Amino acid sequence: MAEQQQTVEKLFTPLTLGPFQQDESVNFKLPRIQLEHRVVMAPLTRCRAVEGECVLTQHAVNYYQQRASKGGLLISEATQVHKQGQGYPNTPGIYSNEQIEAWKKVTEAVHNKGGVIALQLWHVGRIRYRDSISSSDIGLETTETTSFETFQNVKPEKPKAATIEEIKEVIQLFGKATKNAIEAGFDMVEIHAANGYLINQFIDDSVNKRTDEYGGSVENRLRLLKEVVEECVKAFNGESHRVAVRLSPNGKIHEMGDSDPLTTYGEAVKLLSKYNLGYVHFVEPRFDDLSPAVNTETFKALFNGPVISAGGYNRESAIKAVENGNADLIAFGRYFISTPDLVRRLKENLKLNDYNRDTFYYSPDLVTGYTDYMFYDEL
Repeated sequence: MAEQQQTVEKLFTPLTLGPFQQDESVNFKLPRIQLEHRVVMAPLTRCRAVEGECVLTQHAVNYYQQRASKGGLLISEATQVHKQGQGYPNTPGIYSNEQIEAWKKVTEAVHNKGGVIALQLWHVGRIRYRDSISSSDIGLETTETTSFETFQNVKPEKPKAATIEEIKEVIQLFGKATKNAIEAGFDMVEIHAANGYLINQFIDDSVNKRTDEYGGSVENRLRLLKEVVEECVKAFNGESHRVAVRLSPNGKIHEMGDSDPLTTYGEAVKLLSKYNLGYVHFVEPRFDDLSPAVNTETFKALFNGPVISAGGYNRESAIKAVENGNADLIAFGRYFISTPDLVRRLKENLKLNDYNRDTFYYSPDLVTGYTDYMFYDEL
């Protein structure tokens, strides 16, 4: 009697990162990254880089190692490309030798378990509580951020509209951070262009009121994104499949918004598609957003490569999204915090650990809510 074949959901099947249709003129020297499943750890700010100046501790090594899986993609917490790009206390950087050495221990631990890890590159722009730059001098009206001195929530000072020279410096900082990420052992980098941070502040016309080549038309507002991508690809020696981008087309967080997100982000995705990137990563709109049609599914057909979708998924909705072709990979956040063996539990349909919001962004001992969540076999 023939054995009954078990159906494997597409969420747990392999995928190759990089362009679906590769330009014949592009000749990659590095191998394309082969994933064994499509469950991704989302970038998660944890505020535990307490050594020296924004340097990770051994606890971070344990944290990422716990969550690594064979052929699984982890995206690191957002990591500032420069001190001025930092928006919150104790977030890690990638601009000093000490930071690079600390990240080396993380990437080695992930690779020892057969995992893949991307470094998310970050500049917060006007979210910094003081001495910040943005596309314009429009400040935050209701959003508070954190003072590094007092650790109290404060209303951030109005940003300075970046000069052309400062914009060029930012672009160079992303390139240098990419080189540092390579030195630290990362497999790829993800450019953070979402959630109201600096690049997003240039994309959305609610904030970008410039009249030079970085403002006005959609093409101009996408110029910083374009030039950062080009700089990061150059820094990765032309290996564009090792560079990715995160976007939030319908994001309202940090008082953001665009008057025509379908057009603006449609053009953004078409632009990114020309670069043979590893993937594009979308933050899904929440139910209270104004235009729910502005989602991953809307833009997926415009991109020549894998698409990651993030936004409140559970096992059932993740399986459905991949099966229906709405996304190629699904990023999990909160449940990756609470469930270190999330990939196994999703695959075997095992109960997930509950998460504790109070320890998402810090705990005095650095361990509670970080590396003390149990694996299934320990319950």
